[in-house]
Amino acid sequence: MRPWVHAGTLNAVRPRVHLNVVGDFYVEDRCCTQCGVPFSEAPALFGGEDEDQCFVARQPETPEELAAMFRALEAADLRCIRYAGKDDSILHRLRATGNADVCDH
Repeated sequence: MRPWVHAGTLNAVRPRVHLNVVGDFYVEDRCCTQCGVPFSEAPALFGGEDEDQCFVARQPETPEELAAMFRALEAADLRCIRYAGKDDSILHRLRATGNADVCDH
């Protein structure tokens, strides 16, 4: 078992890119392929366009920004954008849209 997988949980808690801001949405370390999706779907929320690894530069604060984060999360190639929070409305939306696999809980 990988060291970041917690026994008894459906999804793994993943290592985060060290440049992610503190918050519930993050990009998993060593997962990004620079597909460009975060920068096209939510450019105000992501950084690292000119680097080897993208990261969450700012957490969504408005309904519009949350919608942009969902678009990026749903369209990203390798499911590297993850959600570690416990907000019931966000968890429900992720489950309802078939994206429960990006939740750490």
